[in-house]
Amino acid sequence: MYADTYFGNKLFWQFYKKKSTSNRYKIFACVWDKDSVKDLMKSGAPSDSVGATNANNIDQEGSGDPESLSDGGEGFPKSAPVGKPAPPCSPEGEGEAGEGVCAFWRRDTTVLRRATLVASLIVIEMRYAQDVFDMMHLLTTKVLQKNKRVILVSSLLTWYATPPLQLETPQEENDESEEEEERQQEQYEEQREEEQPLSEGEVEMLLGPLEEEEDNDPTDGVDNTLEMEVFTEDQYNRRIPHAKYFNWREAERVVAAANNDERHLHTCVVFAGMLYGEGEDVLEPFFLKVWSRGERGLPIYGSGSQLVPTVHVRDLVTFTQRLLEAERPPTQRYVFATDNSRVTWKRIVWAMLFTMNMQVDNQTMRDTMPDEEDWVAQSGFVACIDKIAHEFIDSHGLQPIRALILGPPLSGKTCISEALAKRHYQLPTFTVEQAVEDYKSHITTIKGRLRTFRERLFEKEKERRVEANNKAFLAPRDKLVIDEDADAVSVREDEASSVSGNGVKSTPDRKVIGGDDDIDCMNVDFTLTDEELHEVEGLVEEWYQRNERAAQLRETLAAMERVLAMRMRVQQLVANDPLGASNPKKRKELRRRRSGKAPSKKNAEEEEPNSPAQENAPYQDKALAIIVRWRLTRADCRNQGFILDGFPKTVVQARLVFGDSPLEAPDTMEEAANNSPTAGSNARGSGAVEPNVAPVNLLPPTIEQCEEERLPAVVFVLGAPDNYLLDRLTALSKKLRETPGNEEKRLARFERDLSIYQQQFNNTDYSLPNFFECARTVAKALTPGGRAAKVVFIDVSGEPLLSPPPPESAFEVVQPSKLEKLLCRHIGQPHNLGPTPKERYDEVIRVRNLEEEKKKEMLNAIAQQHERERRELEQEEVERTQTESARRAVYLGDRAALEERKTPLRQYLDRNIVPLLSKGLVEVCKARPLDPVDFLAEWLIRHNPHDDSCFDL
Repeated sequence: MYADTYFGNKLFWQFYKKKSTSNRYKIFACVWDKDSVKDLMKSGAPSDSVGATNANNIDQEGSGDPESLSDGGEGFPKSAPVGKPAPPCSPEGEGEAGEGVCAFWRRDTTVLRRATLVASLIVIEMRYAQDVFDMMHLLTTKVLQKNKRVILVSSLLTWYATPPLQLETPQEENDESEEEEERQQEQYEEQREEEQPLSEGEVEMLLGPLEEEEDNDPTDGVDNTLEMEVFTEDQYNRRIPHAKYFNWREAERVVAAANNDERHLHTCVVFAGMLYGEGEDVLEPFFLKVWSRGERGLPIYGSGSQLVPTVHVRDLVTFTQRLLEAERPPTQRYVFATDNSRVTWKRIVWAMLFTMNMQVDNQTMRDTMPDEEDWVAQSGFVACIDKIAHEFIDSHGLQPIRALILGPPLSGKTCISEALAKRHYQLPTFTVEQAVEDYKSHITTIKGRLRTFRERLFEKEKERRVEANNKAFLAPRDKLVIDEDADAVSVREDEASSVSGNGVKSTPDRKVIGGDDDIDCMNVDFTLTDEELHEVEGLVEEWYQRNERAAQLRETLAAMERVLAMRMRVQQLVANDPLGASNPKKRKELRRRRSGKAPSKKNAEEEEPNSPAQENAPYQDKALAIIVRWRLTRADCRNQGFILDGFPKTVVQARLVFGDSPLEAPDTMEEAANNSPTAGSNARGSGAVEPNVAPVNLLPPTIEQCEEERLPAVVFVLGAPDNYLLDRLTALSKKLRETPGNEEKRLARFERDLSIYQQQFNNTDYSLPNFFECARTVAKALTPGGRAAKVVFIDVSGEPLLSPPPPESAFEVVQPSKLEKLLCRHIGQPHNLGPTPKERYDEVIRVRNLEEEKKKEMLNAIAQQHERERRELEQEEVERTQTESARRAVYLGDRAALEERKTPLRQYLDRNIVPLLSKGLVEVCKARPLDPVDFLAEWLIRHNPHDDSCFDL
């Protein structure tokens, strides 16, 4: 067998965990995928319980031919991992040293041949026909010393194309004349006019499926005049497989033909129905689609009326084990393995490219498993759908996550609920106000479906009547045309016989048919008259009232509207009026109103002005509980779970919502209104209704009985000081920029809600957290019960007053806060299927867009930096140029001023000094004294014409 397939894995663990002390097995587990060998060693059993059995242990069994065991000197591969001696296939772990498990790949032919010859009981799962041929060739060509029993588990797909024998109806036995056919056609048309014009499929598409108890009726949607033959196990020669499974049928024949008592080989072929249960195989995509609430419904291939044999995988495993362990092999070489149900394909929606239509008799399986305790799903797929769904959820770890978040006003319940639901667990989250809106929206949806159904009925019937009028008008014309065609043929024959000798023929008078008649036909108006339309409306109303699904929706709609009518009754108090107080008539009228003794007519008149306040009155606790229960039973909450935000607020509401006692809607609107408790109003008589506050100081019970599907697993109670909540209110008002009037109203509402919260949570001996600490689930058929809710108190005073702003980028993920991480640790890992392919693709696109956005931001930053530096450089250049120009101007000005100041001195030098100095220098050049400076100085002193004192010297 293949120990890593859907069926093979269940059979493997069935033998491995067998607790019988009389039968112990050494298991040779062949796996389909090579990597499954290691997975098999890791799953369920430690590595020392699954390993490779060595060749010596196999030889000691002696089940095969000794010569064949030593052919070529080959045993099990020496490279196979050999662990400690494997324990036997039982929890006790006692037995011989050689007992254990040997796991190997199906392509390891040497190991496979040895295991086949050693094993006494062989189960072959039909997946690849050539593997069956090879194994049976090995068994039939060797001399077997001990009895071997081989079970081939095949599929009913090898019976797919077998034509069922159907009983002929009386209409098919006799040849009917044309007149009889016309008469039946007319009767059919008359009957069709009385029938509903919409088919069952159209009605189901408009109104949804009919909600009724499943009875596994095999004739659902099938013509009752045809009785289908039941295939029995002795009709195996009639089977015709699907085109893809002809080789499977040949493999089945080879296995059945190998049965031989003299060769110690006993074989049997098991035709298994569609397998289901314990995690699913073929039906897994459908279960996953239902669990994940796919946008589209499940597909239905064909008409959906085919009968599909099914069997629970655990029942097939038990049946296979019974066949192997039976003292004698079954008398039939071919046996059926199905449950006792006979359901149509439309009811179970099989995920295959084709469907079957057959009915089989599982006599051998019923004889082998006579007791009901031997079965897991004897009554079939539809009857055991709750158990199957529970097995699927447990196998895939899809248990719903249910959480409740409570706390005072402005403690952040809604914010943290949405963060956990959307960013971490993909769960629905809602408040009681949102549940009421969903409830009303569902009522609107039901009304729309009923209205559309009625309009569709009217349109279809109207079209059918117009078409019938058209046919009735054309029927005599068609008959007239046929008669005229016959007359024309006879006229032509007469013309041919009346041709004269000169070629001239006599033309009889004939009536010309055409043009005007066609014009008259085109001008005929087939529109229904007012009387006919009125008749159609009456017929549609009759169909509308008789339709079962429409009646169910009307009843559901009426019950839901009665729930919405369960509001608290408002008492409108009369304001302080000194005139009214002094008026005896008004005082008498007031006492009459308070005592309730006013006449009924006056009561009706007094209730009329009170209706606006009554319409806005709060709902009763029972009404809120029914609405919240309805919301928790929706597919998203039932499959994935929920995070309930701020409700219930009282212990009474908690008992109504989570308790195991049923809640029924009122039978009439009067009952819904009369059962309404009374709510007071403010002293000013404005009609404002105080919140419905439950009594406190309730007696604490020992255990609160709760429903498994509604009780949350974790209850978070957020807490914070009043000053912190007031600071958050102030910060929120500043952020919203509220006017002083609105701010005062918000403050008053906050103080009122905070007072109610403290009254229910702090100022009582039995608070709402105490209720959840005492809550325990009630045992059901599929759940043991006794589950308790985990209550966690969390202080949120360390959180910021306002939520942090969202990230600037739309592709950036919001980082979880400390409070989110804390709550996630208490809740645990998500219970889902992981990201879908679309979600993974969207995540890749998001990361890519985020990277591109960051790259663009970096490039933009670089470009901005470059532009900024360029502008700064240009500015510096301009400033440098301006500075240089100013400095040059100053320099030129100073130079001009200096030149202007040097002119007198230059003139003086040119006139007085330079000529005399030039002569002195000439004299120095002529004389060439040793000290030219002293010589020049003495010469200048002696020859200075402007200084007479020098000459005196």
